Amino acid sequence: MWLLLDIGRTKFRMARSLDGETFVGEPEIIPTPATVEEGVELILNAVRQSEQPVKAVMIGASRKVWAGEPIAELVKKELTIPVYIENDAALAGLGEAIVGAGRGFNLVAYITVSTGVGGAKIENGRIDENTFGFEPGQQIITINGETIGRLEDYVSGLAVTQRFGRPPHELTDEKIWQDLSRYLAVGLTNTILHWSPDCLVLGGSMFHEPGFKVAVLEPLIRQDLTIFPQLPVIKEATLGEQGALCGGLTYLRTQDL
Repeated sequence: MWLLLDIGRTKFRMARSLDGETFVGEPEIIPTPATVEEGVELILNAVRQSEQPVKAVMIGASRKVWAGEPIAELVKKELTIPVYIENDAALAGLGEAIVGAGRGFNLVAYITVSTGVGGAKIENGRIDENTFGFEPGQQIITINGETIGRLEDYVSGLAVTQRFGRPPHELTDEKIWQDLSRYLAVGLTNTILHWSPDCLVLGGSMFHEPGFKVAVLEPLIRQDLTIFPQLPVIKEATLGEQGALCGGLTYLRTQDL
């Protein structure tokens, strides 16, 4: 059995697979523990209490979870089985590229807008090589000649909540989403320019209703991106909460287990 984990800043998702292709039942989703120690204990208990022997652990996590504590290393100290770790957004992008909205495209750019903003470039079914990971949410954006700051500080769920004093799902004023879409479109335009993908897949909780819409973002991107003869195919993610877990399955299938 493989144990798969997707650890975000607010949600801790866990799934199991016997065949390396499908999950056993529905993935478990709980609030992310407050400390890395609690998180590690959850993982260790899941391995030790499993009805089937766990042969490998796949962890998807942002470096912002538990202030970048070395989750995999702490788990490895207690286990003798292989333990892998990859950025959660990169795994979600891998999942979307292989079995989700980006299926059939060779070069997929994935951007997730949720509590934060993340993403990855997927090339020929693999997370593209990188030195420190992908951080599209940290790009500096400029609108009408004015540098306004990092993309994540304007369009992420955390930033929107802080700005308006309410969670995004309570913001029903279309004008708010139109303004926010302008910021996000600038960041997506930059991403397309940098990565030149066949397909751009957009996911995360900020695409729930009310929220961002591909139909609104696409013409804004087209307005700014004139150097390419055409836009990539732009699609909304289809795997939802299971994106990084599906990507984790794909990742483990490439390992010598």
